[in-house]
Amino acid sequence: MTQFKKTHFDCDSWHQTDEGCDLRSRHLDSLARWLWLPGRRFRLADERFTLANAFRIRGKISPAEANYRHALCLLEGRPRPLRSKELLRRHSLIAACHNHLGMMWLEHGPAERAAAAFDEAISYRRNLLRHFPKDRENQVYLGGALCNRGHAAADSDPASAAAFYHESLQILRQPTQTCDCSYWDEERQSWWCSQLESLAQLLGLPWVELAPQFIDNAMRGLASLKPTPTEEH
Repeated sequence: MTQFKKTHFDCDSWHQTDEGCDLRSRHLDSLARWLWLPGRRFRLADERFTLANAFRIRGKISPAEANYRHALCLLEGRPRPLRSKELLRRHSLIAACHNHLGMMWLEHGPAERAAAAFDEAISYRRNLLRHFPKDRENQVYLGGALCNRGHAAADSDPASAAAFYHESLQILRQPTQTCDCSYWDEERQSWWCSQLESLAQLLGLPWVELAPQFIDNAMRGLASLKPTPTEEH
């Protein structure tokens, strides 16, 4: 098996400068010839996604979009075995790429592209929900994508935005006590598991901490909507 040499592109600080991101991009380009290796395609797509996020945070829209698209090209159109861990991993990453593209367009415009990207993310997340109905991580990210879709519709179609926010809250909230370690959050109308929160910090599960943030975002989105003419009367 070919051994890949570690370079300075592999260090944790490459994303802190534009030069580091550019070098990282060229490094990933050089690995394209190894796509035939088992698992290499998904790993490169995941690294492209991480690079795209670094570019987006730094305000580099064009290279960010290019790397999200590159990740999607590596993942989409591949065989999709149903109810497999491979399907869950691949579709989760595809949905994440679309969702982050949507967040980029939501911030920088145009809003139409943001809405379309969120719709793609939601479609993939819904498909995963059908095949993996008990996967809480996918549920949380579906709720986040629905919340984002509400943001994209808030100015042009408040009624649709409200529907997206309400569906987001319905998915994100935990209506029943999950275990003996659960506690009730009155403001968010949801149960939270203190044991899971501790494990999330230890194991690096960001979706656990994101769930209440998504709920807060959806609640603020609902509160900020302008009333429709029907509501005013």
